[in-house]
Amino acid sequence: MAITNGRGRRLYPAQPAASSAHEATAEEEQAPEVAEAAGAGAWNRTLEIHFKLFGTDGVSLQSQELSEALRVRGRSVLPCACDVPPGAAGLRLPELSYQSPDAIALRQRIFSAAPGASSPVPEGAALVDEITERAKVIRRRIEDYVDAQQIPLLHIRNLMSLPYNLPATLALYNLAVDRPDIGFLMQHHDLYWEGPNARNFRTPHRQISDLMDRIMCPSLPNARHVLINPLAAEALHARKGLDGTVIPDGFDFDRHVPPIDELAFRGKLQVLAGDPRPVGAGDLVVAMPARVAINKAIELAIQFVARLNRERATLQGAPGGLGLNRRRFSADSSVVLLLPQGEDLQDNRQYLETLVAYARHCQVKLVYGGDIVVPDRRFRHGDPDRYPFYGTYQAVDLVCYPPEHEGFGNQAIETVWAKRPLVVLEYPVFKRFVRNHIPHYISLGDTEQLRQLSGNEFAGLHQLRDDVLGAAVKNAIALLMDHDLEKSWADENFSELRAFCGMDTVAAQYIRLYAELKGITRP
Repeated sequence: MAITNGRGRRLYPAQPAASSAHEATAEEEQAPEVAEAAGAGAWNRTLEIHFKLFGTDGVSLQSQELSEALRVRGRSVLPCACDVPPGAAGLRLPELSYQSPDAIALRQRIFSAAPGASSPVPEGAALVDEITERAKVIRRRIEDYVDAQQIPLLHIRNLMSLPYNLPATLALYNLAVDRPDIGFLMQHHDLYWEGPNARNFRTPHRQISDLMDRIMCPSLPNARHVLINPLAAEALHARKGLDGTVIPDGFDFDRHVPPIDELAFRGKLQVLAGDPRPVGAGDLVVAMPARVAINKAIELAIQFVARLNRERATLQGAPGGLGLNRRRFSADSSVVLLLPQGEDLQDNRQYLETLVAYARHCQVKLVYGGDIVVPDRRFRHGDPDRYPFYGTYQAVDLVCYPPEHEGFGNQAIETVWAKRPLVVLEYPVFKRFVRNHIPHYISLGDTEQLRQLSGNEFAGLHQLRDDVLGAAVKNAIALLMDHDLEKSWADENFSELRAFCGMDTVAAQYIRLYAELKGITRP
């Protein structure tokens, strides 16, 4: 029926879980005393640094996953980001934001979309001077906090590989150069020269290019590099000559998510296009659970839902209902495409507006949950107006995940954890690194088979081949109607993927890397 890929050699065999230990905590800007894990020394303390760490974007969720797993294993993990909640442990540093007016204005002066453009030398030199001055403030705040809390290890996510905030990158580079007593684990979820976002980092200033070449993904004796897929590791080696360690994104397959009121959640979703009635109990909900961004190719999910909607008679005829929830699809039901995330929406507003117009053009009901969905760690039990991100999978019947470019693909992993059918465009990392650990999925083909729309206001959007789309819809309907097959697929996917990127496996690999960094630092 649907595509079942071969099961290749598992690269990361499951490891036994480490015994739990007392969690160490520290209050922001507190005195230097830090509660230590039972039997743990200074090297059990880590500062986790990113632009932001408390959202529902993939990097934030990964940090939350790993930090919790490390705490259970006796490590003290403190966050450093622009969005650390007031009063929480860690360092709240607004200067790390890449979405603040200052950060956006600086990027607009640094980068230009015009390839081959050049600028006067004084302008580029002045920008470097400004970046240098801003970096001093960031470095001082981080270094003071690290010294006060006696933190010997910094785990940095994406700041050293994406130039969204060059003052922050320079600050951490200078700190790493000047402090050989501190270990730096530089994790690169994305590389600035790869993917559709690479065009956003073209600069007409030679001085900026030289600065980026020097400080991005640097080769330093007290640093190690981690990539989340082998394609990125090869790209890093080709461009920088550096050998990085490949560790997949990790996921807690044992997580407990409180049940949500599915009907209430559906009823509160904002309808952006299509039938204006609230989403009801009989509607078939297809989720595209990633954030709205150009590389997610959400127009492909719209095409999938539009074709699925053409098969209404078949959906209505399902004798046992559809999917895990045995959805009773009737003549009054809708096939709905759900976008549950509002993360970084302002940065992608134009793309969202194009998607809404395209959904109307395709007569697809498009709904949005970003105003009511919050990160799980920010959800407060009993809040009737907010829903935890992972809990939203309970209201979903099927996931359509069609990114053209992805560093790993957390939504594919979340779908397997939630035991929902997965319809996926086989983006390069999925084909190379992930699919051998998901034995059952429905394929939308791969990126090489994509076409582009032309001749109207949607020119440039991606388009699926008609034969591929038709086969995917046929297979999805058959799976939703065959409940025994759906369950066996879900159970096998869960078991296979957990062995590959379950948090027991992934946390053990980071602990080994931390130990390696301990051995290469010096006073």
